Amino acid sequence: MDKPGKSARGGVQSVEVAGKLLQVLLQSDGPMKLAEIAAEVEMPSAKVHRYLVSLIRTGFVQQSKESSKYDLGPIAFQLGLKGFARFEPLKLAEYMLQELVELVGETAALAVWTAKGATMIRVIEARHDFATTIAPTHHCPMTFSATGVLFSSYEDEVRTEPLIERELEQNRISGRPNSPLDRAELDAMIGATTARGYSCMTDGGGDGFGAVSAPVFDVTGKLVMAVTVFGRSNRVDATADGTLARIVARTAAKISAAFGYVTP
Repeated sequence: MDKPGKSARGGVQSVEVAGKLLQVLLQSDGPMKLAEIAAEVEMPSAKVHRYLVSLIRTGFVQQSKESSKYDLGPIAFQLGLKGFARFEPLKLAEYMLQELVELVGETAALAVWTAKGATMIRVIEARHDFATTIAPTHHCPMTFSATGVLFSSYEDEVRTEPLIERELEQNRISGRPNSPLDRAELDAMIGATTARGYSCMTDGGGDGFGAVSAPVFDVTGKLVMAVTVFGRSNRVDATADGTLARIVARTAAKISAAFGYVTP
């Protein structure tokens, strides 16, 4: 069994090895096989497996019972959220999200890209009896939610394509209402989104909700998060030329500026 010895720099070598394994999973676009992880860190699979067992026990890694593949665990996810929350521009984003909720009177959220797709990381609910509620770790549909279509439009295709193709097939099989059935339909939605600079959706998938989602870019012009306002369709005007769309887009632009983005 490996002993937690010290490295040449005075640190704990086993912790450093575990850190390398977590970094490999972090940089991966999805769950990985044991052999794939071992190849990345250039270590024997048996040795890597022992580290992964400990990382699973502590919640930093999880293993799928179906595929036996490894992925980041719940503790790693919470660490990411905490670290992201302490980033100053994100604090500003949360403050502006609160202002947005007070201005429009509906629930709003920040979403980022994770291995599971477009994921809500901060949700602020409106203060009325008809306010929409949603979990802060909710994974958004890629083809029939405003947030998902936004990420389909601006996120790297290498990341989004597998989720999109799987969901399009599910749309066809289930006959899901008000959702694209093929790539051509989705491409039309993506084209409209990039042309106007934000995504709008009413009753996507027949869920009875309306939403507007706008992108937040960093200094390099890369999508870092989405700002989304949503509520029941009979309360939210999610039309492309509506007042809500302009307000959400303006809020996202201000947050982008805080991240150093300069509009071309």
